[in-house]
Amino acid sequence: MVDPRIRPATNRPDTPEVSVIIPCKGHPDALLHLLRDLREQQTDRAFEVIVVDAWSDDAIRTAAQSQGVVVVRSGSGHLPGAARNLGADAARGPILAFIDADCRPDPDWVQAAADALEHGARLAAGPVADLAPWHPVARADNLLQFADLPRARPAGPMHMAPSCNLSIRKEDFNRLGGFRHRDGIATGEDVDFCERATALWRDGIQFSPRMAVRHAGRRRMADMIRHHRTFGYSRGRLRLLLSDRQARLARMRILAPAVVLRRLVYIIGRVARLSPAKLPMTLIISPLLLIGAFAWTAGFRSGLIDSSPAGADTPASPGRRFE
Repeated sequence: MVDPRIRPATNRPDTPEVSVIIPCKGHPDALLHLLRDLREQQTDRAFEVIVVDAWSDDAIRTAAQSQGVVVVRSGSGHLPGAARNLGADAARGPILAFIDADCRPDPDWVQAAADALEHGARLAAGPVADLAPWHPVARADNLLQFADLPRARPAGPMHMAPSCNLSIRKEDFNRLGGFRHRDGIATGEDVDFCERATALWRDGIQFSPRMAVRHAGRRRMADMIRHHRTFGYSRGRLRLLLSDRQARLARMRILAPAVVLRRLVYIIGRVARLSPAKLPMTLIISPLLLIGAFAWTAGFRSGLIDSSPAGADTPASPGRRFE
């Protein structure tokens, strides 16, 4: 018997309540798994799925069309935030739910994403768990990014939501101006987005434990190092979530080991507080976390050094698209 709560992503309702937006650069196999999960969502919300083919990849188009979902293309070479903006432009639902192609949602993810907004959130985010929990590099990669977002975290306000698992009303998204890639930097757009949201709506970002996804994580050490160095660079170059004093101190070479240690202690501390059962495995992979923290710190200091004395806090160009 078919569960009446299941709303297939292929139905393209005339009046969707939720538009699920998936920016894609490669990973057609992962995209297929995600789209099949979306077909089985248990929700009473009519929803559509929009795949943004950011790099004009025929394999992505083929995968998306095989599941009957909408594919958006507009040129090629879009950065992630710009791809999400294209999806938001094409969305017909009043609620936008963003997820990445290398994620797998829980069966009630769409429902939870919409419910959180109806219960007072201006932005909602949820747990980002491990898709490959027994792969040490993938697990370390995820912890370095999502230590604040375990399933055990209680509902409540938060200051930053990752763009791989985020929902917002379309009118609020437009009010914020969408995602920006300041100075053309490929990462950090979600931190920038959340900084602007928090400035407008204090405690407006809410954590919803039901709104859970599992993230694949990078499995090659070189990819993990490169990724976290890039993350650190954007944080320093754009002075995200940094006071002038913090930026000045962090630029000092002598304090680099302290930055590494602080990052490592923070991650392990969050696990100990929010997911104590996972602490033994976290300690086992701590050498990998240390490597990732070194990579992040190296990028962070490089970004700070490259930033202007004023903090490089002016967007590279106005508007919502950076192509």
